[in-house]
Amino acid sequence: MTSTITESHQPGVLRKRTPTENAVPLIFDIPRSGSDFPREYQAPAPFDAVRRTISMYVEDLYAGVPEHGATWLYALFPNAYIDANRHELDIDPAWLEGEWSEPLETSDKSLRGMGLIPRVCGKGDVALRDAPISAADLRHRLDHYYWPYHNELAAVLAGFREQYGVAYHISCHSMSAVGGKAVADPGRVRSDFDIGTRHGATTAPEFAEAVVECLKSFGYDATLNEHFAGAESVHKHGNPDGGIHSLQIEINRSMYMDEDSYRRGERFTEIQGHLSQLSGKLAEFIRGRSA
Repeated sequence: MTSTITESHQPGVLRKRTPTENAVPLIFDIPRSGSDFPREYQAPAPFDAVRRTISMYVEDLYAGVPEHGATWLYALFPNAYIDANRHELDIDPAWLEGEWSEPLETSDKSLRGMGLIPRVCGKGDVALRDAPISAADLRHRLDHYYWPYHNELAAVLAGFREQYGVAYHISCHSMSAVGGKAVADPGRVRSDFDIGTRHGATTAPEFAEAVVECLKSFGYDATLNEHFAGAESVHKHGNPDGGIHSLQIEINRSMYMDEDSYRRGERFTEIQGHLSQLSGKLAEFIRGRSA
């Protein structure tokens, strides 16, 4: 286990912890758990609804991964402000005011209000916006929050690729126990963990298999591409043919917290320990493949 970890910080944007001993080319990226709301952020929704959009405590669940040689990267800004796990052009044109310099790439997510700039809270379909975003505001959020975060993640992966010849990336998320109104699986009860690889497009299968097998060894119900096949973080950065292997982990948040009171649950420390062990197992997996 490593004993030296350096930390870097871009206020309001990201925090990164990097091991300097026994490091492996593995990064855990946490893009949707930030709660540093920019001062200009406004929403017509009650604070409780806004807070519900945050994947709470995920950064703490994975806090131990640098001790096993993995890098930890955390987006500080909330996804209610701009969602780092969406494509930069995933905008509903009806909710954009002004001219944009390139064609939008509107998806079913943005049409449901869950695009780059969310306008509903997923569980209750509560409005987070009551007016379109201006082109100038959108550009500000992209240039000062979204791109600095993704550029940092891309730089880490490129550095791994250059130094080790390979890079491994896990995008860390949490999901509600039951699908909400604005998501693709409304009313569906979800597994303990769901691993997303965009159906094999973003990683070699051995990496995903190692994650699933480890989680199952702890007694969890771990599924593959069952609820969430993987969104923009793995889509943007995963390139298995180029030596960059990306996958997404969704954890059922009812296991580690009360979804109504937001308090940490009795199993929080246990699950946190298992995820630390997961990073250790993956470090062994990566070292074994490079031996």
